[in-house]
Amino acid sequence: MAIPARINEVEELTMADATATVQELYAAFSRGDLAAILAKLSDDVVWESEGPAVISSSGIRHGKAEAQGFFEGLNNDFTDHQLTITDYVGSGDTVMTLGRYTATAKASGRKVDTPTAHYWKFRDGKVVRYVGLSNTAAAIEALQSAESKAAA
Repeated sequence: MAIPARINEVEELTMADATATVQELYAAFSRGDLAAILAKLSDDVVWESEGPAVISSSGIRHGKAEAQGFFEGLNNDFTDHQLTITDYVGSGDTVMTLGRYTATAKASGRKVDTPTAHYWKFRDGKVVRYVGLSNTAAAIEALQSAESKAAA
């Protein structure tokens, strides 16, 4: 391997690797391949998905076993998951993405369609931190049945 002439070339190589790994993670999500996703997480990963407890995937999780709970929560609440990422922005060992998430709430049959932003931080080629942001109000509305909405 050639030694880069400039330090920026090292950063570009790292950024390209991190972006490629994020793309592999999204491909695994699309296939429903949880094992492939977990294989790319560090043992001490911090997985954050902000939102109220009524959304099963919300919360801050530590370690692979807890991170798995995020995906279990998504599958408890929603079906027909579609994640479309439109933008990747990388710098060194960090990648940010923007896109849309759509799914159908199991409890109500209602669709959720929300913009989403993800932050990925890497160490030694593994994800050490993930932060997911989306319109949680849209998710809550989709989860509510017509009866529970009328009662509120």
